[in-house]
Amino acid sequence: MFNKDGKEIKKQDPKEIVPNVRDDTPPLKWTGKFFKREEILKKFVINKSIQLRHTDGLTFEFLFDMAKTLDDKKSLMFLGGGKSGKEPLIFQTNGSPYRGFLDGRINKNQYQLILRLSNMELKI
Repeated sequence: MFNKDGKEIKKQDPKEIVPNVRDDTPPLKWTGKFFKREEILKKFVINKSIQLRHTDGLTFEFLFDMAKTLDDKKSLMFLGGGKSGKEPLIFQTNGSPYRGFLDGRINKNQYQLILRLSNMELKI
């Protein structure tokens, strides 16, 4: 770290940020903390979106029910990493930490489940 004159004032080793969203980490938890869609759009900048999809009939029913719950409430649900579900989501080594919001929509027997990611909160 340098001061305004360019003189070094602090030296430290870089920290390695370990991802917490991997195959060997606990799954993301259904926190139950719902936010209206409009509220999220006013408070956060959505940087990335990841669509979740099923791999078989059982996961279809599971993900469809999640999407239906979110669509019925017209809300997004907060998702976090770690055991408590309060840590930011980090997908790769030294990657950016994100806040996650799960968005679900249904149309008859089809669903769309999207994990919205934000690393920037708007201060209004």
